[in-house]
Amino acid sequence: MKLFGSQTSPYVRRIRLALADIPFELIKLNIFDGPDRATLIKYNPARKVPMLLDGEQLVYDSGVIYRYLAEKYHWAKLSWQQENQLTIINAANDSMIELLLCKRSGFTIDPNKLFYSLQHERIEGALRFLNNKSQQGSISNGIIQLWHYFAYSIGLYTVS
Repeated sequence: MKLFGSQTSPYVRRIRLALADIPFELIKLNIFDGPDRATLIKYNPARKVPMLLDGEQLVYDSGVIYRYLAEKYHWAKLSWQQENQLTIINAANDSMIELLLCKRSGFTIDPNKLFYSLQHERIEGALRFLNNKSQQGSISNGIIQLWHYFAYSIGLYTVS
């Protein structure tokens, strides 16, 4: 089993942690340049990481990869509540990644521009929501105590 991804991607980290007790090969890619970019394009039409190659089965997206692995290894499935909370986490992640790509592309990040203000608004709203849920103890009925895909994802954004 091979997991393709970058060292810094939060989506790749989720899957790496989920696979902590299962042998797999991490194929680190520089997804923006050179031969690694060509590898990404070859395997993934969405041109995103992570992607998992298990024999002949190629699986895209961390959420789909987790569901694939959960079925294969008989792990607990995420509840609808967890899926909803993960949607909030992913929204914040996506906005942070968009801002990083803009910065790396040399764009001036101007908070008065609609695109940038929407990203900041989404990040702040998501973090506020997750922090409130954490303080209420309602993050998936204590699931944050567990060390797996969802707990790691939620743990990145909660404040105690």
